[in-house]
Formats: sequence, C-alpha cells, structure tokens
Amino acid sequence: MKRLLKFILPNGVVEFIRDRRKLRDVGGHASPAGLFSTRRLAIEADVCGLTLFPPGRAQDLSCVVDVGANVGQWSDMLLDCIQPQKLVIIEPIPDAFAILREKFGNTSAIELHNVAVGDHDGIAKLKITRDTTGASLLQPREEMRKLVGANWAVDSEVEVKMTTLDRLLGDLPEISLLKIDVQGYEKPALSGAKQTLAKTRFVLIELNFMPQYDGGSWLGDVHEILTGDFGFFLANATAPLVLNGRASMCDGLYVNPNLVQEWTDPRFYSNATK
Repeated sequence: MKRLLKFILPNGVVEFIRDRRKLRDVGGHASPAGLFSTRRLAIEADVCGLTLFPPGRAQDLSCVVDVGANVGQWSDMLLDCIQPQKLVIIEPIPDAFAILREKFGNTSAIELHNVAVGDHDGIAKLKITRDTTGASLLQPREEMRKLVGANWAVDSEVEVKMTTLDRLLGDLPEISLLKIDVQGYEKPALSGAKQTLAKTRFVLIELNFMPQYDGGSWLGDVHEILTGDFGFFLANATAPLVLNGRASMCDGLYVNPNLVQEWTDPRFYSNATK
C-alpha cells in the first residue's frame, strides 16, 4: 500500500509526510501551527545529526555539549528540533563568541565558554581562515586549500586560552550528547577528555576522509581512539560531503555501550569481540 501511495500522491505530499514522520521520530515540532516549517525543520534535523538516532531516542537528550560552535549554527538547528535541559557551547574565536554571547547569553539553560579544547591548559595560537568554520589550531594543508578554494586560506592568527574537556565539564554528572567539531584537533581534544567520555552516552564527531590540516587527525585516527581506547562503537553516519569528486568528510555517531546498553542486542557486543 505504501508503494502504491507513492505513485498516486504528488511527490510534494509524499515528501511532506516523510518530513513529518522524521520530525516525530526525533521529537521535533510537528504541531499543526508548524506545517509551513516542516521542510526546514526536517533538513535541520538531518544536518545536526538527530536523524542518526533511532526513533524516539533524540528527544531524551537532556545535556548536550557543542564543542567548536562557531557562531552557533549547529546549536541553532538542534534547538529548533529539541529542547535539552542544558546546552554547553564552547568556541575559541573571539568574534564568533561575541555573536554566541549576544544570541544565547540570556538563556539560563545555556552555558558559554570562550576557550579552545586540547590535552592541556595553556595558551594556543588559533589560525582563522577566511571562512571561519575552517579555523583551527593547526595549519590547513595546501592540498585542502587547493580543493576547497580561497576560503581555506588563513587570514589572521589570535592567541586563545586552551583547557581540557575534563577540566571544563568536570561538574556535569552525565552528558547525553557530545558534539565535537575542532578542525583536525580531535586527537588532543579526546586525549583531554578521558573522564568526560566515560560519562558521555553519545558522541557526534566530524570524520575526515583525508587529513585537512598539518598534523591533523582523520577518520582512522578518531575511530581507533573512540572504539579502541574508550570502547565506543560507531552506530551511524551521515552521507559524506563530496568535494570535486572526492568524499571529504561526514559526521559519525558513536555510542557508549556502558551507558546505552539497550541500544542493540547485548549479543552484538560479545560477537564483536570474538
């Protein structure tokens, strides 16, 4: 019957029904008043990774941490779809943080930190690219600059405070979702997050199919650390972003089986270790 309806109903109607179901599954706004925003909200649910969760799981995310928030693009989309009890936003770029403070500074459920994260406390030099979403503590590789274009060029550098996620998030009893987008600096960020990861249920992290920065990490590094060192497993991933015919990056959703034992059949874990 579902296949038959796809042929009978106009494509727009089928897409609308699919979007409404998607929003319902992530716990998003599906009220009659939001009919005209359904497509936008469904796209946002995809982009911020909520549709990587099984139906009903995303709406239970009570404490979310956004590491590498830029001007809050990801957090904006998340808050359009779900309402966590607490949202911690971390961003080192001073100008971007000023925008975050203006946007979220008066919201009691949101905590803001103008700091970079790594494996130690100190001062680091942040390289700010023309497109500030590419800003990193590492130097962009020339190969990526040729692939992405002039927006990958470093326009300026600024000294920023650095700390570890363990020190920054030590007071949180549990983290539902830890989103990490630190532009190649994933290895040091994860190295300084041992205690944090132990109390984190889900990690949503950018996975690069090629190193984008000098000395930066890529998919293999991040996957080995999260699965080998911390015992997470990769549950789902977005479709890769393709640049000039090459898969460049995707977002991976990792699960802590010690805290989310009901995610799948327990026999999955025993079979995986044989």
